[in-house]
Order: sequence, then C-alpha cells, then structure tokens
Amino acid sequence: MPTRLSGAPKLRLALNKYPTQLDKQTQKNLRKVLSQVTTKAKGYLPNNDQMLSGWTGSVSSSDTIKYRAFPKYDQGKAIRGIKAITSPSKVGRKGWVSLVSIENQSAGGAIYETAGRKNPQGAPHQETTRGTFSSYVDTSNRVSKSLNKNAGKQFIDRMNQLGKLVNAREQGLVGRATRKLTGRVIFRAWAEDQGKANAAVIKAIEASTAKFNAETGA
Repeated sequence: MPTRLSGAPKLRLALNKYPTQLDKQTQKNLRKVLSQVTTKAKGYLPNNDQMLSGWTGSVSSSDTIKYRAFPKYDQGKAIRGIKAITSPSKVGRKGWVSLVSIENQSAGGAIYETAGRKNPQGAPHQETTRGTFSSYVDTSNRVSKSLNKNAGKQFIDRMNQLGKLVNAREQGLVGRATRKLTGRVIFRAWAEDQGKANAAVIKAIEASTAKFNAETGA
C-alpha cells in the first residue's frame, strides 16, 4: 500500500512557495483520485443498529469519572471521519514523509476498522483478584478489564460478522508481511481498488512536476 515516490515531498514544498494555483490544483486532483476509495470505504461502515448493544450512543458523566471510557461507535461520525489527506506529513523517524493518505479520524470507526487484527480472540483478560485480596492491576491497554472474560472475543466475533479483515498488501512486494495493512473499511476498499488509485496518484504528481518545471524553467 505505501509507495516510495522520490522527490514528491520536495515538489509539494516548492509548489507551496511558488505564486501559482498549481498546488491547489494538484491537491484537487489528488482528492478526486482518492475519493473513489473513500466513497467505497464509507459504504462498508455498519449502521448503529447492527453494532453490539452498548457500543453506540453517549456515555454518562458518571461512567467516565473513574476511567477513560471506551470510544463509542456512530456510523455518521465514522463516515465523516474518513478523509483523504493531501498535505505532506512531518518527517518520520526513518526520514519518510506521507504525501497523501486516507484516514479514519473517528475513534469508533478506527476500532471497527482494525479490531482483532492483533488479537483475533480478543486481548488477554486482566485477573484482578487473588483469593479475597486485590492483586496487581494492569492499567495499560494490553489487557481487557471487562467483568466478562469473553467480552473481547464476543466483540471481535461480532465485528467479523459485519465485515472480514482484508489485507491490502499488494502481492509480490519485497519485505516482511505486516498486519498493519489489514482492515475492514479503508484497507478493504484499497485492496479492491487493485492499485488504480495508487497509479493515478503517481500520475497526478508526475503531471504536476512536468507543469511546474515548464512554468519555472527548472
């Protein structure tokens, strides 16, 4: 799914500094390309009635006093949360820059996207008692704190009934396979696109490069 495109971030930086409408047009073209994937992805989000009882709706203030509430799911928010980002990201630790990306900025939507790809049977359950005395309590997100020991598995089973996890990794790519390219919504839509959007993004960047060079004499 990630594609290395040498020189593209520098082009975007140059376009931002150059007094022309070319960068705005470039972003418009990129959003148009990615809209095909985002539109399809939004269609894969279940409605609220399909979700487990208790995972939709608001959380009362009394519920959030003692702990950070588990994010709720709302189809409308999840749909609005799927966006194509056409602004370059900050440089990562390994020197990479994300030129374009598709994100689900809704917490509930992101959970539905990826639930179960790390722990297919749910996170290990936190045992909080030893006899009649409290034992060590893990406060991280690595374990389930639910009173129902099977809550994680039941939650993921329901998610799998609504949408299977799909790996968007292109066949033939060199390197170790990773579950980070697996999901039910955006990754599924990207996989079904079969590289068309990826190729169109590269073509749009190349067209902008040629036009920029022609206008600046670079």
